[in-house]
Amino acid sequence: MALRWWLLLVLLINHASGLPEIIRIGGLFHPSDDKQAVAFRYAVEKINAIRDILPRSRLSAQIEQISPQDSFHASKRVCYLLNTGVAAIFGPQSAHTASHVQSICDTMEIPHLETRWDYRLRRESCLVNLYPHPSTLSKAYVDLVKAWGWKSFTIIYENNEGLVRLQELLKAHGPSEFPIAVRQLGESTDYRPLLKQIKNSAESHIVLDCSTERIHEVLKQAQQIGMMSDYHSYLITSLDLHSVDLEEFKYGGTNITAFRLLDPEKPEIQNTVQEWIYGEQRYGRQLDMGQGLNKNNTTALKTEVALMYDAVHLFSKALHVLDTSQQIDIKQLSCESADTWSHGYSLINYMKIVEMKGLTGLIKFDHQGFRSDFMLDIIELNSKEGLKKIGTWNSTEGVNFTRTFGDVYTQIVESLQNKTFIVTTLLSAPYCMLKDSSEKLQGNSQYEGYSVDLIHEISKILGYRWNMLSEKEFINQKINLHV
Repeated sequence: MALRWWLLLVLLINHASGLPEIIRIGGLFHPSDDKQAVAFRYAVEKINAIRDILPRSRLSAQIEQISPQDSFHASKRVCYLLNTGVAAIFGPQSAHTASHVQSICDTMEIPHLETRWDYRLRRESCLVNLYPHPSTLSKAYVDLVKAWGWKSFTIIYENNEGLVRLQELLKAHGPSEFPIAVRQLGESTDYRPLLKQIKNSAESHIVLDCSTERIHEVLKQAQQIGMMSDYHSYLITSLDLHSVDLEEFKYGGTNITAFRLLDPEKPEIQNTVQEWIYGEQRYGRQLDMGQGLNKNNTTALKTEVALMYDAVHLFSKALHVLDTSQQIDIKQLSCESADTWSHGYSLINYMKIVEMKGLTGLIKFDHQGFRSDFMLDIIELNSKEGLKKIGTWNSTEGVNFTRTFGDVYTQIVESLQNKTFIVTTLLSAPYCMLKDSSEKLQGNSQYEGYSVDLIHEISKILGYRWNMLSEKEFINQKINLHV
């Protein structure tokens, strides 16, 4: 009996020491991905601090900086990391370098985790990408446009990737419906000629697909030519609209809407970012996360940065689960040999099975390796609160607006206040007539009737101003306003 207990104890000790004390993971980052590198480092620190995911091991972040266009250098750095004995590679963001990194990881059977936009319809055997697939995001755009009841719209896109993002929206618009226009921004930073063409077409519904860095300038130039009025609506496809300074567009009445994968106002996100900021201050470095972009001082954490943080946690949780089912050894690999990591495929499969809550919500994958069952917030710009959540979207239920009728009514009333409207009508008793007077009357005082009284009483309730013009006056003055 004692011998059996002794053998069981030996087995438990051997299993308990399955993972090495130090587990190295490699991160490949471009110079512009500095905040992703920060998220990578502090995710490692967090895993090491809480001790409940990998209680007997510590992660070690091995960070390499590479050029986004130098695939040869990227390949060399991957081989270097593999030679140090890493258990996974994270990044890079450039599609050009990522494809070479992925090829090496597939050959060596090393898990490769990405957080970038990727249009491909299949995933390599050793790849896990936390970024939602474009086809799923495109379905969200379709559902929102249908919920709004847009019959026509103009798509403004920056590059061919934009057309891929919007392909479902293009396909959903049938040949019997009003035509939609598709316009490319081009390389020039002067977008006004293009925007003027759209303005002259009288189209007021715009789908804007461009890099987050260009959104402000496009909207600013649209404002300069009069395309940011109450009558214009913009659907922005970027998931990072919350990181754009929209202060100067809040009061124009333009409907600016977008989706987001993360809510920067959530306490867990605010606390996480504060930990990064304080951590950088300990090393004498400053980390600007865009808190000054809004009055609530909330972070402008970008989606891909949050996904990198989540990716490290996903890897760690999957490694912990795998460790409970089999003994794992992590070894050095050489790109010059045919040797592979025997646990790579198992770890990848566990990452696709594990479900967890991260900064970007529920992290779960379907059988093809695409992220599934995630929820997007629908956000809209208003004059008081800036970007505000007005609804949600998911792949099963579609669009669900969460704002109440009272919220909508209040927004409409606020948009009317202090505005001046031009009213034109045909003179017809008893609705609108010229007053009989011995004095010369001007403006609204010239008119009387049921319609005139009704407009006046409504204006007192809603707080708008109005000027009535006869049909002849309206035509003569060629007033370029909606009536």
